[in-house]
Amino acid sequence: MTDAHGPSTSLDDTGADTTVPIIIPRSRHWLRRQFRRRWTRIIAIIVVVLIVLFPIVDRVTVALAEKQMAKQLETSVAATLDCGLPPPTVRRVHIGGFPFLTQIAFGKFKDISLAVDGLATPGPRISSLDADIKGIHVPIFSMLTGRDGQISIDEVRATVGMTYDDLNAFLASMPGKIQVNPEDGGRSVEISGTADLPVLGTQQVDGVTTFEVRDNKITLVPSHLTLSGTINLSIPIPLGQLLPSIPIPVGGLPFDLNVVSASTNASGLLLTATAEHIVPPSGKLPEQNCTPSAAQG
Repeated sequence: MTDAHGPSTSLDDTGADTTVPIIIPRSRHWLRRQFRRRWTRIIAIIVVVLIVLFPIVDRVTVALAEKQMAKQLETSVAATLDCGLPPPTVRRVHIGGFPFLTQIAFGKFKDISLAVDGLATPGPRISSLDADIKGIHVPIFSMLTGRDGQISIDEVRATVGMTYDDLNAFLASMPGKIQVNPEDGGRSVEISGTADLPVLGTQQVDGVTTFEVRDNKITLVPSHLTLSGTINLSIPIPLGQLLPSIPIPVGGLPFDLNVVSASTNASGLLLTATAEHIVPPSGKLPEQNCTPSAAQG
């Protein structure tokens, strides 16, 4: 028999029950609901995957950017050096702040620190430069559209290292054969040289020196001098005139850094240098034409 609300039931020749189910089609509302649920699950999975992968992609991107920045820094600094001078070595570049990708999107980098070794200057060689750069503004849209964009930097603060060997190499080219040596772990610095005195002739002069900063130059100020040679004489005058004050240029530092203070330790001088509101030159750097004759000159 056939029930109006159920499956059709009948008996075969053997008396077995053969029930034929009636398939009721799903409603469109139910299908739409299942479709939404499936896509909600898919979107949720995608979001979770993106959340997991974002820090990885961000760190990989910042590592690549640091390597590229180090290469560009070496190239730009080397382009400003005279022919024949060895290029510096960028020891470290670190881009601070997380996430890095949003800094790229907005064109503002919060904090970049870098370390450069072996920097040639008009004066003594700089053995190390550790700089902390705050607030780098990059016009991302202008660069992407091919227009000239002006990069600006809010502030740079750096510690500049100069060894006594590099300082003495520079002083050796100055009159007086002046040399300096640290005492008591660099708490004081001895200075020695020669001076031509009337009647007495050439005399060895020894004393101590302090370092002052004037007009972006380090100045050696000798004091408490003693003579040794024809006579032995102590001159405890704070500004003994036998050895003149010697200015040591430290210009040509990256980011137009200006030296503001100087101190000493066992290995050399530590200079503090700062700069604010820097606008690096835009455009392609001029290429050097270092022929063998130019390099020798």
